[in-house]
Amino acid sequence: MTSIVNIQFTPIDDPLSDDVFNLLKAGLFAYVDRVFGWYDDDQRQRLRDEYQPEWFQWVLVDGNKVGFVCFRTYQQALHLHLIVLDASYQGRGLGKQVMAAIHAMAVSQHQDVTLSCFKCNERALALYHSLGYSTTDEDDYFLSLRWHHRAELSDTGAA
Repeated sequence: MTSIVNIQFTPIDDPLSDDVFNLLKAGLFAYVDRVFGWYDDDQRQRLRDEYQPEWFQWVLVDGNKVGFVCFRTYQQALHLHLIVLDASYQGRGLGKQVMAAIHAMAVSQHQDVTLSCFKCNERALALYHSLGYSTTDEDDYFLSLRWHHRAELSDTGAA
């Protein structure tokens, strides 16, 4: 049984740091390499070009950095670009708890949550589907998913 932990998010001072990159590589290498090939320089450039520094937050549990998320608000949705947890914290229900914290933020802003996921990342897809995400689009390598905040409200009787 998973114990409930206090999840906190805190801004990452330098999202281009080796700490962030090494965690990103540990978490996504297998999927990126399988689909596109992993090249460190390309992935570092992608971090610089495709994401704004203020979108990055450390995930803290009991004050310890256990991973990071990268998200932003757009078009009435909170879009989760990245969620990466240290391997030593995976498989213990922490991902589900981090997503619950993301959902709580979205509900407080009356927003859905959107994300995309590698089709080959079966573990993450199983998590997202168990949380009520629905597929909105797909291509050869990715599924686009949406979690509806109204479903959460009706599940709790708050609709």
